[in-house]
Amino acid sequence: MNIGVCGSGTIASWVSDILNQLNDERIVLYGVASAFEEQLKTFAAKYGYKKTYTSYEAMMADPDIDVIYVAIPNHLHMEVTMKAIEAGKNVIVEKPFAVNYAQAQKMIGAAKEKGVFITEALWPSFLPSRKIIDDIIASGKIGEVTGGKLISVNNVMFLERVKKLETGGGALLDMGPYVLGRMTNHFGWDIKGVTGHFEKLDTGVDSRDYYTVEYNNGVKVECVSTIDSPEEEREEYGEICGTKGSIWFNVISNPDVIEVRDLDGNVIEKPELPKLIQNTEIPFVRGYEHEWLGFEKAIREGKQQTDEAPWAQTLAISKVMTELRAQAGVVFPFE
Repeated sequence: MNIGVCGSGTIASWVSDILNQLNDERIVLYGVASAFEEQLKTFAAKYGYKKTYTSYEAMMADPDIDVIYVAIPNHLHMEVTMKAIEAGKNVIVEKPFAVNYAQAQKMIGAAKEKGVFITEALWPSFLPSRKIIDDIIASGKIGEVTGGKLISVNNVMFLERVKKLETGGGALLDMGPYVLGRMTNHFGWDIKGVTGHFEKLDTGVDSRDYYTVEYNNGVKVECVSTIDSPEEEREEYGEICGTKGSIWFNVISNPDVIEVRDLDGNVIEKPELPKLIQNTEIPFVRGYEHEWLGFEKAIREGKQQTDEAPWAQTLAISKVMTELRAQAGVVFPFE
């Protein structure tokens, strides 16, 4: 499939680097579009894109483009996605899929009606670690699942967009998809309700989120995500608790350590994780090849969504984030 990328920023560069290393003839870095012409030329040359476009519309009009990858600031996701759908293109949208639940419904509804593929680039859903954890749960080693914790205390303040209401910033939309993506991967999305408390930046965006997600079966998951925590406070881990033990992993989005523990906290199993392709400049960024191979397979098979990150999951995540943002009192100026 020939990929047309909207945007030439950080995430687009990370994905491009890893897909170049993957070097799979089924996934072609074909075109990239950006309004920043000099940056566009540099980006295209660095990653070997065949064509450049100075507008998203020009790229969408190219009949050789099979799929549009929306890798631009959050507040532009719906507008650009709807144009791509209208042009009859398959669409892959970076996380967060949309800034609110109504937008997510509209985007998926439009793609469904048009008969094109659309998905959220919910990277953790496609990683081998996801299946390893699911298999441990299914094996009964930790017994019946009773609850869990997903803690992501981090700092991404180097990204200007996360600080601003006008670009759809804040911890919920930046870190939330990782936390809630991992949660829905392993706990599902039959959610009863969510409650939380929040801290904000002076700009009005949420910077620290503390919330509990309650499921209809009684399971509760405690979640924390931050974007401005100092170095000494940073920590990240996930824990899935059961009646016989627990599963602990060290990174929410992409763990490199998974441990099965008994009720006393003793490690009884530590599965080996397969090697992932690493970004050549930032080694901890790795594994994007799995989602792109999943996208290609689904499109080739004529599906409109992936099995790994179905529409129901995307809508559930968007609904939770929208409800939590309402509780936090964070309102974007374009809503």
